[in-house]
This record gives sequence, structure tokens and C-alpha cells, in this order.
Amino acid sequence: MQVVFWSPTAGQTGTTSSLAAAALMAAYRYDRKVLLMQTHYQNRDLEEILLGSGQKEEIYRDIGLDAILRLIRTGNLSESSNTQILIKDFILSLGRGGINLLPGTSKGYGKSLEEDMITYLPFIYRSLKDSYDIIFTDAVCGDNPVSRMLWREADILIVSINQNKRVLKECLLQYQFPLEKTVFLIGSYQNASVNNIKNLKKTYEELKGRLYAIPQHTAYMDAVSERRCQEFFLKGLAFKNRGNLSDFFQHVSKLTEMLIDKALDKGGMGLDS
Repeated sequence: MQVVFWSPTAGQTGTTSSLAAAALMAAYRYDRKVLLMQTHYQNRDLEEILLGSGQKEEIYRDIGLDAILRLIRTGNLSESSNTQILIKDFILSLGRGGINLLPGTSKGYGKSLEEDMITYLPFIYRSLKDSYDIIFTDAVCGDNPVSRMLWREADILIVSINQNKRVLKECLLQYQFPLEKTVFLIGSYQNASVNNIKNLKKTYEELKGRLYAIPQHTAYMDAVSERRCQEFFLKGLAFKNRGNLSDFFQHVSKLTEMLIDKALDKGGMGLDS
């Protein structure tokens, strides 16, 4: 199943950190095989969250999205190619748990690169979908051709928002979301705010039955900042069978369980089933 995380604005909703939390929860607590990838231009936030910030750009030269696109353009990769070649040669295994990472492009925006992603990303998803329980994609924010294509390709679209009612209202007015497969997610959620989940559901009909939250959690934000998210989740879930999870992990778990349920029915029944 393909899950796309997308935000209408950059740097305000915690899209990448929320995606990482859901993917790590799926792998470490629920033993799912997951692939993480992103379509941002010249941006390594997702890679650094998972690998650490000390990585040199050279490690990405012959792997990831850029390398796969080169093979496709030169005719060396097609629908008949062995999928395992993709996984072995171009995708990173992140060690413990079934977590793989397909690094994004190292290039800045260009029309030809944008067209390549629109044309070939669906092929890449088709090639990899049977090898993973869930493919998580961190989509470039805002209204753009690549993200519009990802909306269409997604089994579940997760729209990352915050608790600013003005921004939320503008988002709901500007975009026509495919509500049958759309989830709204508040990152760094603060329940004490007047714009809490209960009140937001009362105000916006579109959010009813499809609004989730990941609470603001200082330790996790520190882990994101210090690029040690895997360590944070491994330690936090080490005693998953011994007592209750913290509020943060409970909320991430609730979101992840919904995704796993939809993966089991291949996303075909919609969110209201």
C-alpha cells in the first residue's frame, strides 16, 4: 500500500517527522516491512532523520531516485526487470526491523526532473509494491504537478496540518481532497489549545472520522533535531509488552494501526469502512 504524506505549507506541520514516526512504529512495533522515500528537491531531511547528519552526499551518488531515473532513461530498467535489483542496488536497509530507505534526488528543481518523476514514479511504485507492506512517501509541499500525481497514486493521502484555524480554513477551501482516501494529521498537537480535535471536528465537516494527531513531545523533537529517531523508537518501544505506552506512542500507534488495517484490505474499501 502506498501512503503519501503531504502538507500545504513548508516547515509548519511536521510532515517529515510525522511520517518517520508512523513508519518506525509500523516496523518496530507491528513488524511490517516498510519503505520510506521523498520527492523534495535537494533536500535530505528524511535521510538525515534516519541516517544521521554526518553523511556525505557522495553516499547517494549511485543509489536512490537519481540512479533509478538514470537507468530508466537509458532503457536499462523496465517493467520486465527484476524488482530485487532495485532493492539490492538502489535502496538502503536501515538495519534492525524491516525498514528500507530510497533516497530522494540531490538535484534542485528542474522541469525535466519534474517530468521524469511524474512519468516514472508510478512505475517505481508498481515495481516495489509487492515487496513492502507500506510505502511511505514524503511529498513536496504545496500545489505542484508531482504532488498532484502522488495524490492520484496514493492509497491513503495524509494531509499534514496544524492547529491554526485560518491556515486550516484556507487549506480546505483551496484544495479539493479525495475524502474517500484522505486523512488529516496534526503534528506537534497540543490538546490544551482551544483548537483541539473535538472543536476542530465540530467546526469542519471534512475532518469528522478522519482526523488524527501526534502530540507535541519534547523528547521526540530532540531526537528529530539530533538525527537519532531510530534510537528513540527502539528505546521507547523496548518494553512494548510491559505496561502502557506513553501518550505520544499511543497516538502514533493509533495512526499506524489504521494504516495497517487499510493495507490489509489494499486500501480498496475506503476510510469509512
